[in-house]
Amino acid sequence: MAQYPPINVRLAVNRVDFNLITNDGIQPRLYTPGEQISSQPDFLRGHGTYVDDEKTLRASVAGILEKVNKLISIRPLKARYNGEIGDLVVGRITEVQQKRWKVDINAKLDAVLLLSSVNLPGGELRRRSVEDEQTMRRYLQEGDLICAEVQSIFADGSLSLHTRVLKYGKLSQGIMLKVPPVLIQRKKTHYHTLESGAILILGYNGYVWISANIQNIDKSEGGFTEDLSKIPVENRNVCTRLRNCILILAQCNMLLSDTSVTYAYEESSKYDVHELLHPEAMVDVDMDACFNAFDKDGDGFLSISEFDLVCRALFRNDRGKIYGLEEDQLREVYSIFDLKGDGLIDREEFEVCWNRWIKVCTRPKSAFLIVDVQNDFITGSLNIKQCAAQHDGSEVIDPINQLLETVPFDAVFYSLDWHPVDHVSFIDNLHLREVDISSNISKEAAQVYDTVTFQGPPLLKQRLWPRHCVQDSWGAELHKDLKIVDKAIKIYKGTNSEVDSYSVFWDNKKLTETTLSSQLQEKGATDIYICGLAYDVCVGATAVDALTSGYRTILIDDCSRGVDLVDIEKTKATVIGSNGVIVNSSQVKAMVEGRDRRPELGYKLALEIKQKLSLGEE
Repeated sequence: MAQYPPINVRLAVNRVDFNLITNDGIQPRLYTPGEQISSQPDFLRGHGTYVDDEKTLRASVAGILEKVNKLISIRPLKARYNGEIGDLVVGRITEVQQKRWKVDINAKLDAVLLLSSVNLPGGELRRRSVEDEQTMRRYLQEGDLICAEVQSIFADGSLSLHTRVLKYGKLSQGIMLKVPPVLIQRKKTHYHTLESGAILILGYNGYVWISANIQNIDKSEGGFTEDLSKIPVENRNVCTRLRNCILILAQCNMLLSDTSVTYAYEESSKYDVHELLHPEAMVDVDMDACFNAFDKDGDGFLSISEFDLVCRALFRNDRGKIYGLEEDQLREVYSIFDLKGDGLIDREEFEVCWNRWIKVCTRPKSAFLIVDVQNDFITGSLNIKQCAAQHDGSEVIDPINQLLETVPFDAVFYSLDWHPVDHVSFIDNLHLREVDISSNISKEAAQVYDTVTFQGPPLLKQRLWPRHCVQDSWGAELHKDLKIVDKAIKIYKGTNSEVDSYSVFWDNKKLTETTLSSQLQEKGATDIYICGLAYDVCVGATAVDALTSGYRTILIDDCSRGVDLVDIEKTKATVIGSNGVIVNSSQVKAMVEGRDRRPELGYKLALEIKQKLSLGEE
């Protein structure tokens, strides 16, 4: 008898969204407005798209491609609520009009609740009269909260609601929260009576309602009755705890459902209600809720497929773009936290993963290092505009100032070349030292920007520069237009006349360390954002040393200018090859705030954790 493959049966509500997670590991493509989607004629135009004059399908919004047979649409990454018929929503009455109420439901347009779409007191079934219209404010007035269902959609996109089901209607004595609508997980029911004794309404529109379960409420008034009796303190504490748990889940961008809220509620029991929003408590509740949420089979362990879902939730940005880890990196990271080597991650191992990896990825400590934005490199004796790349060093000042004004860095550092007058890198000091016979260029033939080898011991290869950044000179000062923030730290380098110092961490011979490492450790920094002058010299050397020292390193491309275009590209390749990241200044704020989490930085951190675990460090 022929063998048939097993049939996988699952509920539609639990079906994996293959538009976001594909079997072959291909990440979803992000389309920007105006970008070409398809030039083929055999397509059907869906939402978020338009056809130009050349019959090319283009995106009209920023979002992710969704394709059903020939129907192509773009799902927006971040938008207000777009209703569908049958959605349960929570809203607030904004205006009483003729035969209708206007309702704010977090959509582009206010919804409409018609007088004919509500239950009359006593459940009467009849046409609405003038008397009913005159008493509309007795039913609902401005500011009242309601629970309703989407009945229809008008041509302009606004929604028509109804409250004909008795559990719908006016809401009273509870807590309303607003969360992003994308976090509300679509399920069969969104009206829940929890085991804790509270009622939870997860509106599709991002409005969440929490209230005590009132058993004896009178339904005969058509859902317009308000019970203003005193609610016991125990019930109020339950509602407040649920509210804090939902805020924690929303802050971590976790989907909200009765299951995830219940998990978080149970794990929060070890804390008082007022302690829940403290960072330590939030992390603890998050950890247990996260483990339970991703332990899909409920066996108390995370398999590699479940851990992959954790990584997909972790490495994304606040616009919905999922980064994820490459398969070989995923397996390596999984093996790092599989401390017992049994092919599974239990709750104890996940605690290590959570505290040492996930917490750092979501709540990094960020230092901003501005390298050598000094007068001599911009308009002085070593103006990089006169070098091969012909970059204008002054162009870095405005974007750096913008970052200093808008991004909440945990620490800011300014580095300065600070050379003595007899420094080895100055070409006019060439006569002070002997050039070794092994040097490719003799002392007599040496020119600016050439590299010579000085006699030792030890032998010293040195690139020759014009005299620059001499201690206490105008050329060594930071540029006057560069913003200097309060409590910033200045790091001086190149102070030894016998050895140059490109990196802000070490001199070029790795003989003397600056104070930067100790300052970063004191600040507890995990991430270093580096920019300045010159891209392929001091900035690049600093980034390489930061990566070698174990820091998650980010080069800010538009805040840096260099000397040679070829060397700049080599610097970029070195940083990327060492699991660093190169970004523009517009991306920095989201990364510093933990809203844009890059897998390269997560992989780099995991490798550092692996090294420390192998050395037995805590």
